[in-house]
Amino acid sequence: MSRILLFLLLMWSTADGLPSTVVQKPAGLVPRESSATTFFFIHCAETAGEALSPTGREQALALQAFLADTEVAAVYVPYRHCLIETVQPLASAQGRKVEYFRDATVEAPDVMKHILDVMMEKHKGKAVVICAPAESIKIMAGMLGIREKALRKGNGTFNEVLLVNVWWIGEAVAQKLNMNFQKKV
Repeated sequence: MSRILLFLLLMWSTADGLPSTVVQKPAGLVPRESSATTFFFIHCAETAGEALSPTGREQALALQAFLADTEVAAVYVPYRHCLIETVQPLASAQGRKVEYFRDATVEAPDVMKHILDVMMEKHKGKAVVICAPAESIKIMAGMLGIREKALRKGNGTFNEVLLVNVWWIGEAVAQKLNMNFQKKV
């Protein structure tokens, strides 16, 4: 337990604030020598129908800036247009393709658990971005070992990024990051 608290303190102390759109930047949160796999769970940016709104497109670019200093090994989404649009700028900037997975959190939890296990094995010790609906994020975090009571109630908005470090399934720690998008006056 003290090892986890020390790790969280170290992560908190290395995140520096930026005065513009991005307040916290996860630089240094995923050291190369870390054996933990880091999942960044992100909710869909603002939509207008099935596609992103102009604000949503700005949010997708802000996500790219937010994770600019983090080497992302993979970007995953269930096949939904708004989710793909949310992470496409990040994936392009990182030189990655957006990879699709079946969101089976509700109808086939064993399948979803297997999908997460494969992601963990494939990207062990690296950073992975998953853009999914808020309810799916909560279920997937639970499958990785985050207890629901540890997840503070959020409003499921885009600017709340759930960072989950997993050493192995069942041994995980979560931190909610707020990108604090500020409107220009």
